[in-house]
Amino acid sequence: MDIIDNVVVSQHLSHVRIVMVNTTLPANIGSALRAMKTMGLSKLVLVAPKTYPHPDINALAAGAVDLIEQIEIVETLEEAIKDCHLVFGTSARSRTIPWPLLDARPAAQKSMQAVMQHQQEVAIIFGREDRGLTNEELALANYHVTIPVNSDYGVLNVAQAIQVICYEMRMATLEYVDKETDHQAVMHVTEQDDMHWDEPLVTHEQMEQFYPHIEKMLSEIEFLDPKNPRLLPLRLRRLFGRIQLDRMEYHLLRGIFSRVQALNNGTWKKSENEDRN
Repeated sequence: MDIIDNVVVSQHLSHVRIVMVNTTLPANIGSALRAMKTMGLSKLVLVAPKTYPHPDINALAAGAVDLIEQIEIVETLEEAIKDCHLVFGTSARSRTIPWPLLDARPAAQKSMQAVMQHQQEVAIIFGREDRGLTNEELALANYHVTIPVNSDYGVLNVAQAIQVICYEMRMATLEYVDKETDHQAVMHVTEQDDMHWDEPLVTHEQMEQFYPHIEKMLSEIEFLDPKNPRLLPLRLRRLFGRIQLDRMEYHLLRGIFSRVQALNNGTWKKSENEDRN
């Protein structure tokens, strides 16, 4: 690959951030940085790391210490992904509700399609060394991503997992760039996935205002019991996370929720135009 192509690939990959949650070992942060730089990624977000800064980070990031200055430190996972449109949570375990699950390769292809066609921001979340991500953290993702491994010994530490995901991201980007260069059709996607939105997609931060609104509306009409919601809130997250609302759809649905609330509370009044109709 020539230098120009390498710059193009890195520009696309700049829309992808690696998020590490509550990392205990500084060496894993350094190793992650080296893995990222090798594959052309540069954006690392650390959520409440146990030890930071630390000399082991610099030592293990050999050749990638320039990325240390670009690290973003935040206190919560919500803050780390608030401006993202597409979020993947890494998981190797079965969960209470099966979430849309992709292997690393199709997840990377879906990510780079989102970046190149729609300029979306993508986050890949990696959990703690000893127990990964919690169910609550995984519920913040649109999709779960897993790495196909030897079923007899499926052990990867977090830095190794980041290396695999970054490799797949780079390969997906190279494939896409090559097809664009050759004036061929982009990745083999369904008609729905290839659709171009006329409105920007909403961010994770906006969806975190959406879910409380729909839950409050459902509680007020006694469809959801706030004291015993069961799995309904998670199922709603799974449904709307899979759809990816655009801005118009988002405001339309929230407007419907508000109208239902007003009707239920007896506070809605028809406008003059509606009265005449």
